[in-house]
Amino acid sequence: MEKSNLSRRSFFKFAVAAAAIVPFIAKATKSFAADACPATAPAGKALASPTEGMGKTLQYVLDAKTAKSPKYKAGSKCGSCKFYNVAKADGGYAPCTMMGMKYVTNCGWCTSFAAKV
Repeated sequence: MEKSNLSRRSFFKFAVAAAAIVPFIAKATKSFAADACPATAPAGKALASPTEGMGKTLQYVLDAKTAKSPKYKAGSKCGSCKFYNVAKADGGYAPCTMMGMKYVTNCGWCTSFAAKV
């Protein structure tokens, strides 16, 4: 009888510990997925171009790690910018206020970057 209670007690300790860890694992997985650059652009969306219009003016790059501007700070990217409209995101792309609501990649960057508060 004593051994059965110990087993049950051990099981519940393990279950509570596992339940406490699950949200942290889920958050880490979600943030890792959000950091990945999308492979393809969403179909039918107007995309900002690094070589034309506001994209060229603001020195927009598809991957922030390739930014050559002296204004670039490590870790800054479209996905963490206040002009990036996360509510309308589609496959790692979302409209940007500074790009005339054209879609930009979440791992892109431009000189108008402003961190979300």
